[in-house]
Amino acid sequence: MEIKLPIKALIRRRAWLFGRLSVGKALNLASAAKDFALKRETLSAFPSFVKIDISPLCNLHCTACVHADPNGNPNLERQVFDPKHKMTLEQFGRIIEQIRGKTSAVSLYYLGDPMVHPDLDRMCRLAADAGLQVHVSTNFSFGLKDDRIRRMVQSGLSHLTVCIDGVSQEKYQLTRVGGKIEHVLHNLKRVTRMRKALGQRYPLVEVQFIMFQHNADEVEKAREMCKDLGVDEFVTFWGDLHNWTSCDPDSFEVIGPRPGTRLPRCYWPYFTTVIKWNGDVIPCCLHRQGMQYAPGADARVFGNVFQKGIGEIWNSPQYRQARRVASDPTRSNHEPALKSHFCDACPTLFETTHYDKAQWGHTSRFEDVFTLNEKGRPVRKAPPDGRPGTSNCAEPSSKLPPAAE
Repeated sequence: MEIKLPIKALIRRRAWLFGRLSVGKALNLASAAKDFALKRETLSAFPSFVKIDISPLCNLHCTACVHADPNGNPNLERQVFDPKHKMTLEQFGRIIEQIRGKTSAVSLYYLGDPMVHPDLDRMCRLAADAGLQVHVSTNFSFGLKDDRIRRMVQSGLSHLTVCIDGVSQEKYQLTRVGGKIEHVLHNLKRVTRMRKALGQRYPLVEVQFIMFQHNADEVEKAREMCKDLGVDEFVTFWGDLHNWTSCDPDSFEVIGPRPGTRLPRCYWPYFTTVIKWNGDVIPCCLHRQGMQYAPGADARVFGNVFQKGIGEIWNSPQYRQARRVASDPTRSNHEPALKSHFCDACPTLFETTHYDKAQWGHTSRFEDVFTLNEKGRPVRKAPPDGRPGTSNCAEPSSKLPPAAE
């Protein structure tokens, strides 16, 4: 097989991927798989999994994120986030009604932390009542009241992912800038206790420990702590020390398209779509991240679900082009329109210089990439060529840093 599917991710997120799997949703998923295998451009299936960015706002300034402190980086300085950037409950409901009975699951985040949205619990309940599985990923560094924890546990949430970068405040705060690990652990403890007290199986709780050389010595301590807390899944990944905005196409050189393979090189345009808080649709969450909330940047959206139906956008010319280039990237050599497409320059489909200066947690040290300012916040050191930041995005499997498990 030419494409490596994320089997471990499928297993650990089984609660929101395959729970409540009705006949209609199973048939839709099977139809999507068939369209993928046949490299069809027009699909009979709806997206099986929908990522809805209910708000791009976040309470932290993590070093790899679009919310990182700019510190002179023009890619970060052009990011604009407004407190009004929140999808309304009514708008969310309109999306849910369109995908009810066909889509299997929704994920309520993209570039923001969903816990900042005041209607998160109601959104989870609305989606769950429509038969959808619901996934949320959060830094969980919030001072939450017990009632807020109870409402979240009872909201119908299927899978809760909590990301941490250490268990000591000293190491955690190096990359989770502005966060407090004591809040994270306290919230985790109350979620699992509340779930047990209510006699519920869900939400399943997954902790992702993002590894760097400076916090690798805390992995086993974190594993034991999470086991004692009743966490269902504990997984580790090597993190990156570069910023997402530097993975935008204007930051690297494209050498040429990768050759076509038996299966499409990318499964996103066949199974999943991303809907931003304002209804704009993009085909994945891994490409052009730094362009989505930078006014005037080349975001290349496919349409807006509040103006057109999801079904219409899903089989629009832009989506059909996405499937064409995913099935055979060399088509971009003969079809000029593909040069202005969202997927153009994506490292999954094209050979690029994207990874030449990537700095990963298992090969680079934090202190070699950052220095701390007078407030103890990280400031990225200028790389040898003087460019601000380095590349980052979803790498081909052969170039990904090894996972710890």
